[in-house]
Amino acid sequence: MKKKTIKSLLLLMVGSLLILIAIAACSVFSVYQAVDPQNATLTALITPTSVEPTLDLKGNRVLEDQSCLITSLASISTFENAEDGGIFRWADDQNLFAFVAPENRYWGWFSGAAVVLDFRNNPKQPVEMITSGIHVFGDFAFSPDNSKLAFTAFRPSDNVYTVMVADLDSGLRTVTDLFPGLVADTDDFSSSKSVIEWVNETELRLTTSCGVDCERILVANTKSGTLSQQEEVRKKGHSGRTFPQHVIEYDDRLYPAMSKANWSPADTYVFYTDTQNKTWILNDRENYQFALPISGDTVLQSLWSADERFLALRFSEKISIYDVKCKQ
Repeated sequence: MKKKTIKSLLLLMVGSLLILIAIAACSVFSVYQAVDPQNATLTALITPTSVEPTLDLKGNRVLEDQSCLITSLASISTFENAEDGGIFRWADDQNLFAFVAPENRYWGWFSGAAVVLDFRNNPKQPVEMITSGIHVFGDFAFSPDNSKLAFTAFRPSDNVYTVMVADLDSGLRTVTDLFPGLVADTDDFSSSKSVIEWVNETELRLTTSCGVDCERILVANTKSGTLSQQEEVRKKGHSGRTFPQHVIEYDDRLYPAMSKANWSPADTYVFYTDTQNKTWILNDRENYQFALPISGDTVLQSLWSADERFLALRFSEKISIYDVKCKQ
């Protein structure tokens, strides 16, 4: 009787152990079984994903890239928000482009050589002109007939700034200093200068520092070399040292979410960066757009040519020029 009792207890223990093993196996199997795809919450918990939201392009058609990279050249580096009038500029009515290149054509800070690219005869292979031996800062302005280019420069020998005018017919080899010698000394410091605008073919409106919070607006005659004072203002009391960006008033409900938006001169195109750091060119008249192969956070400034064909983009150490109509 005692042996039967022991045998029964052993059988009971073995049976209980088998039941526990079976329960554990079922639990493990349930963890690895397929997840119901309709259960969004459970699917998300087990298979987390990163999905970018769909861009709202406000009904604009998306085309393949319509642009071509024409050229990409080294440019000087400056502080991103430097109030220097910019280191590149298009002529107002011609496809002439000026920028400051490093003297070694590779890398440089703050000053370099003035370079003009002439796209008028051959858009794919522009003619290049360059200054020599001048520390150009920028703040460019083409004369109304596009025969001359004004810019600010630095004279290391005198430790002062000046304004110079280069002749395009000479390939920028003929250069006139509008503040020769001691004339450039207009304050007790480095006598900063800026270019405002051309008044006509021979006269240029510019500024020169006259103290800590003082600037004089002058008109320089580029033929006679005379300087005539118009008025005296406080620092930044004029439109010099500004970089031109064309941003129109628009209803943001009708446009994609845009940053760094810059419209072309006739408001046909707008270059912008979207919320996913992609860059786009939007045709505002025909309601289509195409993406450029560029990350938005790498673009410092943008500038359109007068005929809206070319877009110049400035990066930290280079400037690239795109033909936005080459595939149309």
